Amino acid sequence: MAKKPNRQAELARIHIAKKDLGMNDDEYRTMLHVVTGKSSAGDLTARQRYQVLDHMKSLAEGPKKSYPGRPNNMDGNSSRVRQLEKIEALLTIGRKPWAYGDAMAKRICKVDKLTWVEDADLYKIITALRKQAKKEGWDLNE
Repeated sequence: MAKKPNRQAELARIHIAKKDLGMNDDEYRTMLHVVTGKSSAGDLTARQRYQVLDHMKSLAEGPKKSYPGRPNNMDGNSSRVRQLEKIEALLTIGRKPWAYGDAMAKRICKVDKLTWVEDADLYKIITALRKQAKKEGWDLNE
């Protein structure tokens, strides 16, 4: 029983961080699934709770110079690179990790990684992120 208060405190911290980050339920569950493979904080192990808290802390701090999960092949000036840079910008403004983009690619284009999305289908991810930006009121003029 000594672990239960610790578990309760960690779950409370996760839900406080969710509120502080302004995550809706879909974003929150997507983030949980990307980070741990589970869709409910109540199902997380102690280690997974720490992983989620660390991830949420990194979201609160904002992106670092090397964006975790950023594809390595984003050098150049091709149409694909420009589209991936647009996706990166939208993810940054929305304070979402690249893993969030990967989850979108899986849901929308049925591939596991954003970098595996066909060139002709990248617009689908951009469109979904722009709709989310409008819905959530992201400032796209930054």
